[in-house]
Amino acid sequence: MLSMDTLTQIFKSRNPKNQLTRCNENNANGSAFLQSLSPSILLVWGRFAGGVQRRKVSCQCGTWHINLMGLKLTKQEPPKAEDLSLHHHMINYLTKNFIRNLVSKQRRRMLIAGYDLDMSYITDRVLAMSFPSQRMRAMYRNPLWQVKSVLDMRHYDHYKIYNLCIEESYDPAHFYGRVEAYPFDDNHVPSLEMIRAFCESVDSWLSSDPKNIAVIHCMAGKGRTGLMVSSYLSYCGMSADEALQLYADRRTTNNEGVSIPSQRRYVTYWDTLLSNSVLRGTGNEPLKVKLPPPSSRELRRIRLYDTVNIDTIFFVISELQEIPNEVYRPSVEAYRSSCRQIKKGYQRNNSPRYYISILEDDDDGKQSETEEPRIVVQMDTESPAIYQKSCLDHYFDKPIQVTGDVRVIFYEKMIGGRLFYCCFNTAFIKNSLLQLTIQELDKVGKKGSSICGPDFCLELLFGPANTGYSSSNISNDEHSSNDSL
Repeated sequence: MLSMDTLTQIFKSRNPKNQLTRCNENNANGSAFLQSLSPSILLVWGRFAGGVQRRKVSCQCGTWHINLMGLKLTKQEPPKAEDLSLHHHMINYLTKNFIRNLVSKQRRRMLIAGYDLDMSYITDRVLAMSFPSQRMRAMYRNPLWQVKSVLDMRHYDHYKIYNLCIEESYDPAHFYGRVEAYPFDDNHVPSLEMIRAFCESVDSWLSSDPKNIAVIHCMAGKGRTGLMVSSYLSYCGMSADEALQLYADRRTTNNEGVSIPSQRRYVTYWDTLLSNSVLRGTGNEPLKVKLPPPSSRELRRIRLYDTVNIDTIFFVISELQEIPNEVYRPSVEAYRSSCRQIKKGYQRNNSPRYYISILEDDDDGKQSETEEPRIVVQMDTESPAIYQKSCLDHYFDKPIQVTGDVRVIFYEKMIGGRLFYCCFNTAFIKNSLLQLTIQELDKVGKKGSSICGPDFCLELLFGPANTGYSSSNISNDEHSSNDSL
């Protein structure tokens, strides 16, 4: 049995402002108060108070019989001069914190001055958090006014916020104008130019005063935030692995910080660039990071090794496009088609490097108007583990040029469901071949896993880095590029 006095003391100890108002005998009685609550609120309160067991909680308004199905009220005596507003504050407070803890999942939370917030100090001067929200979103994200209150209390006039969200923003005036935006798409990657600009800005802000801290957030405060925080830690001297591990330890309880492979890949890209950069000079001179020049590559073939229970997978290729005077770079479609099984042929000739395949229809599965089969000469790039595995292929009749930051999304057309995707930068492709296992692909759900065998592999075959190269010499170049593998 939990008395109302006990509940009141618990709530007062967790409510930093003690905003408790009182009402008189003429106010609505306890029964009316409880009946005014929505069933969803009662259900959440029931789960919070009772868990999976039935409990009885008594107060001056009556007796609450709580279980997972809801709440039943047995009216007792008329209420005294009770603070019905207190009841509302209690249920509102407990419900919101219950929902916020569910939404934050394995991210670490901080209890500061009675506020339970989704935020973590990665270092003494770098703070990661989820989006500071208003209105309905504040029900399950960090309330903006609470974030502001905590930051003012701990780091007044010495904090700067970096917003990585493209899907939502807020008035920088809430934080005295000390807000910078470096937006990019959720679950995806930024350009290398954005990573450099972000790191230089954070470094400049922290170097200007030893009391300054940087507060970085996206929406959930995990993936995009982890990518940029890890990039800055690498900028400060850590290796990519050390930075990612520190972020995972400080931000999550299950040691899973940046979990999307492409985001981890870009931290590694950035670390590679840093290793080739000029060392930091004396004084406050920033580290000068030299970015690779734009590198266009001819994409000639996409192959999916060891696929099961599927004969066609559709894909769309897009690039991050720079917009003048804009920080955000949208993803712009460059090409779309499908990978399909080789229906006839698939016979290897005597050469260990090439085999001949015959296709009778086009990429959409339609019969060719000339009724003549297409003969495809293919370079042998299989590793022994997948040598005999079935595969889905797409050959580009005319190789397409891709430059810079590229995204390839694979999906099922009839269902419309995304299977998986990957992001990469063409400047980091070696030996004209990019191979990714299922562990290196992004957002592989149940459907994506169901069509991948144990030796599944995505393979992208490119032409040489020389953009002036003519695609008419494909066979000779493929032979030479294969020799260099």
